Amino acid sequence: MLSIYGIRHHGPGSAASLRSALEVSPPDVLLIEGPPDADGLISFATHAEMMPPVALLVYNPVNLRQASFFPFAEFSPEWVAITFALERGIPVQFMDLPMSHVFALRASDAREMAEHRNDPFAEIAALAGYADPERWWESAFERSTRTGGDTFSTVLELMNALRGSKTTPETRETQLREAWMRQQIRAAQKTTSGTVAVVCGAWHAPVLADTPNIKATTDAALLKGLKKVKTQATWTPWTFERLARQSGYGAGVLAPAWYRILWQYPDHPHAVWLSLAARALRGHGVEVASAHVIEAVRLSETLASLRGTEQPGLDDLRESAVSVMGAGSESLLKLIERELVFGEVLGAVPDTVPSAPIKSDFESEIKRCRLERSTVKKDLALDLREAAHLRKSRLLHRLRIVGVPWGEPDASGSEGKQGRFHEVWELRWLPDYEVNLIEAGVWGNTVEEAARYFIRHQASEAPNLPTLSTLLGHALKADLPDVFDDLLGYLQSLSAASNDALYLADTLLPLAEVLRYGSARSLDTRAVALVLDSIVPRLCLHLPGACRGIDESAAAEVLKQILSANRALGILNNAGFNRQWADTLRVLAENDGTAPLLAGVAARLCFDRQTASAEQTAVRMNFNLAHAQAPAAAAQWLEGFLYGSGLLLLHHPELWRIIDGWLVSLAEERFAEQLPLLRRAFSHYGSGEREKLMDLARGGGVLKTEETTYDANRAKAVEGILKVFLG
Repeated sequence: MLSIYGIRHHGPGSAASLRSALEVSPPDVLLIEGPPDADGLISFATHAEMMPPVALLVYNPVNLRQASFFPFAEFSPEWVAITFALERGIPVQFMDLPMSHVFALRASDAREMAEHRNDPFAEIAALAGYADPERWWESAFERSTRTGGDTFSTVLELMNALRGSKTTPETRETQLREAWMRQQIRAAQKTTSGTVAVVCGAWHAPVLADTPNIKATTDAALLKGLKKVKTQATWTPWTFERLARQSGYGAGVLAPAWYRILWQYPDHPHAVWLSLAARALRGHGVEVASAHVIEAVRLSETLASLRGTEQPGLDDLRESAVSVMGAGSESLLKLIERELVFGEVLGAVPDTVPSAPIKSDFESEIKRCRLERSTVKKDLALDLREAAHLRKSRLLHRLRIVGVPWGEPDASGSEGKQGRFHEVWELRWLPDYEVNLIEAGVWGNTVEEAARYFIRHQASEAPNLPTLSTLLGHALKADLPDVFDDLLGYLQSLSAASNDALYLADTLLPLAEVLRYGSARSLDTRAVALVLDSIVPRLCLHLPGACRGIDESAAAEVLKQILSANRALGILNNAGFNRQWADTLRVLAENDGTAPLLAGVAARLCFDRQTASAEQTAVRMNFNLAHAQAPAAAAQWLEGFLYGSGLLLLHHPELWRIIDGWLVSLAEERFAEQLPLLRRAFSHYGSGEREKLMDLARGGGVLKTEETTYDANRAKAVEGILKVFLG
């Protein structure tokens, strides 16, 4: 006897109907649409450490670009079938065309496969009033997990009608797959006189049910001469995000998190979803009462009734949540959509499962880059003008993106080279990185692919200006141009609408680094320059307002952002930007409402940039340290002025004398009050700078230096070369 169960991959309704059917009539042999290359891994499905979502990964170890994932969630019908068979000792195996043949086939038939992408369900979905065939199928077959009726007979009849009306032939790969599956059915029937159950995609159900009427010799002739390549298989953790159709997965579903609720709570999934929505909104500071949940449940049931469906679907739930909990604002729903529609779920596989191909790709990459793993710290200096060095840099940056920080970039070492073509890394391999590398396999088969997908994931989670600009820099240094273009588009859209000065300040330095390294990595960064043309003027316009009316702790954070922006503009060295920034710093230094700490650092930066002379700076210092100023405000101004610049006092005696005079003028009790602030102001300096400042204090404002004699003839010999170097 042959039982055909046509299902929708990852459909909770299909899974519930299948479980019910198998419990009523347990088969003697169970065949499942899936890669026979992974038959040896089926037994892991019931392992205590196996936690869906997971995926079978079949790949060609010689060519890692030939790899396919076969994901499973707890609500996937195939997963239900596998665990059902293993728990009852029923023989179970995959029956699809082996990937060893598929990979060879796809290499030769790539063009033909690309030409067949029409959706056979579109017409019937349109007849039912649905623009999206996926939503129609969900409404008809997956929304209810309370089993009842002969679902699989209905599916089989529908598929017969659809396949009969199809005018274009199936692709060669589909024909070969179905011929192979029929051969596996015949082979299974020879091993038992009982029932052979087949779990397959609904589209294949009619031609597999017709196996008795198709000659075996016909299928054998079709399959004759198939080429094959070597394959390996493993289990790997998966995510709901990559199970979603929006991720590009062809068999993906619209809302994995909603499907899991359908599976786990078959009697009242809509009430559970709306309750979780209320809890999530409360977590974002939105007041939602129990009465809101009750009314939203009632509204969703009414909407389902009006649409003629058995129970509410996701669209009904969204509309109910927006109307009742969000007061008509869809923006609130966006706060929780990721959690309750896509779901933030990552599966797990046992440690005994073979490792993923990303590990093989990593091994080949480090050989190609001639890098050796060691638990001892090692410095690595790279010149990006050399292809071999650029390759190493690219790999190390990609590994950092996917959570394998084998190399840590040394910013001070890179700056010491005074060039955008140099990087200095500190390498150290830790045993934990082996695990991190395997876990990164959830994002891709190779280090490059994993880095690409993970950056896109990060961008979708926190799409704000500083994050996007930082990710843009990561994508540049990791040589991910397609991601770079996507992020740049997001950045342009967000930057055009943002007037938050502190966000804009955080954005500048990563973008400046992109421009700095762009030519070293042969990347067209003209679009980045256009973004900066938009950001810098708005930063200069709105920053003074952001520096007013804030307390000391907030000012300390803003100070770091001002210094970051100042460094970025120094890297860019754009004449127009420099003028705008100089005007902004002058406003900050002179505006009475500016926080004293920020007014001080602004005055210092004006001096550093030579937009204020020593005499002008001395006037500002005299004003802010005068007796009329509150001692606390004066100390904060001084802390900002001296922040990170001890040499300023060493080389400008007039500034030293002003500070010295202010300190001497303080009464003893006020000096005691300000001493902690003064210590903090000078704590930023290194021990060498503090020692020299002490010598300056001992000398009464005069720094004693040893007399040095110079050889005029030797100096003249290098004068010509120095003029060339110094311009």
